[in-house]
Amino acid sequence: MSNELSDVLHTIHSEAQRLESLLGEEALILKLAREPEQLEAVVQQKMDLVQNLELLEVRRRQLVSGTADTALETLWQEALNTLSRCQALNTQAGADIASQARYGKRALEILGASNNDTPIYGASGETPSTLGGQQLGKA
Repeated sequence: MSNELSDVLHTIHSEAQRLESLLGEEALILKLAREPEQLEAVVQQKMDLVQNLELLEVRRRQLVSGTADTALETLWQEALNTLSRCQALNTQAGADIASQARYGKRALEILGASNNDTPIYGASGETPSTLGGQQLGKA
């Protein structure tokens, strides 16, 4: 058993658990519609963790050739299971973000602002007569 391989697998396992926790935090931020800065910080941390995991995986592959250690294989399987849960959480977060974007777009369409260039209110607070929005009762 290679000590370096053991260290790499333990680090992968630990980083996968950190990623899973971070994805849970991301889901909570999305659910509670917290500040965008919080989400941005979590996304940056998530990208850093994923990049680190990718580098660790490259090193693991270099070290694993011909090694058959049951304890290390168990640790690797646990890490893979955690990463599988992370993938599901990340997919759900993406779906939540897409849903929120559709909801926001539809709300703007109802208000008559079908694109981001159309202001809902003018600079002095008046509503432009050219908005052509739908009546809320017909939306």
